[in-house]
Amino acid sequence: MEWKNLDVIVLTYNRANYLKIMLESLCNQTATGFNIKVLNNASTDNTVEVVNSFIQKYPNRNISIITNEKNLGNPGNFKRSQEIAQNEYTAIFHDDDAIHPEYINTAMQLFKKHPEASICTCNYAPMYNVENCNFEPLYKDYYLYSKDDGIYLHMLVDRPSFAADIYKTSCYKEVKYYPEKYGKLHDIIFMFETNKLGDLIYLQGQALRYRMHPGADSFVFDNGPFPNEVMAVVKRIKELNYNHRVFGNYLLYYFAKMLYEWSFLEKYLDEKQFFEELNSMNVFSRLELFCFKNKITKKLFKFFIRRRRKHYKHIIKKEYGRRF
Repeated sequence: MEWKNLDVIVLTYNRANYLKIMLESLCNQTATGFNIKVLNNASTDNTVEVVNSFIQKYPNRNISIITNEKNLGNPGNFKRSQEIAQNEYTAIFHDDDAIHPEYINTAMQLFKKHPEASICTCNYAPMYNVENCNFEPLYKDYYLYSKDDGIYLHMLVDRPSFAADIYKTSCYKEVKYYPEKYGKLHDIIFMFETNKLGDLIYLQGQALRYRMHPGADSFVFDNGPFPNEVMAVVKRIKELNYNHRVFGNYLLYYFAKMLYEWSFLEKYLDEKQFFEELNSMNVFSRLELFCFKNKITKKLFKFFIRRRRKHYKHIIKKEYGRRF
């Protein structure tokens, strides 16, 4: 189907060889009519030549390139993408990944079905060697995270990928990027705050092949996240998750614990100090910390989930008629 109301913006800097794979995956989409805009962050390699070769090879794919006058840095290029976003929907993809050929058409069909949604994203497969070939048929079951319960479901079900997001443009331009406050974890808060503007569609199928490499942020911690950034993320989630303060805090405790361990924050402070700081920031009370640490609320939480199962049934949307 044609989706002229969608612009796909690919952010890139000095990754011409990887960019070829991403562009090839976009040009082989079952969807047509959308625009592909490469946002070039003043690359010094042959990025421009690569994009021009795809313009010639795929003249019907509406490919163009926008080159920044100077390198704006990674956060600056994200902010620049907000400035140039003009169509009804905007996809923001990374230059070193590959997109499933059915993803864009599936996502746009879901937007058509759920016009109240502000964002559509998907499950992903991390790989060291990303190629645009041998995709299996896309699994199209999905969750619908409502704007009222979305933050809770992010922590209860799954945290969607930031690298394959398609946004309602009005929502994308409204939310701000704050890397100076949240560091490399700013994508978590950006997605949560976008979800507060409308429902979030989370496609369960692996529609994104996400490239891993030794220098990826997930493997390097010299540039953070630092304790103040992690605690700022946890505090902001607490502020956004006002509908589920009791059991939402229980989930948030383990989410904070996961971030602490993943970020190797023991280099700066031990776990007790970490949670004492969160206590001083009014994120967790001392009673909550005592209960969570000793798992006193675990049985209550399981009981709550069983009781609320019917309430959340409307959140799960299935295309194949499977029961929740």
